[in-house]
Amino acid sequence: MREPVYMPKFGMTMTEGLIVEWLKAEGDRVSEGEALLTVQTEKVDTDIHAPASGVLVGIQYEANDEAPVGEIVAYIETA
Repeated sequence: MREPVYMPKFGMTMTEGLIVEWLKAEGDRVSEGEALLTVQTEKVDTDIHAPASGVLVGIQYEANDEAPVGEIVAYIETA
């Protein structure tokens, strides 16, 4: 089963976030709550955490890409 990782909305006016860096690589095992990537918004840099434990797969955006709020940025293969 694949659990999507979404670009969250951190502020009322936020429409997209800049992916500063991936802290994990595709194929890495991750634990729920572990930081996956760092995102820059208008006000702050923050980490996006794994919504589930499994293997990080299907990275949709690279570092320095901007992803719209609500967009899937990667998946975690849980089974």
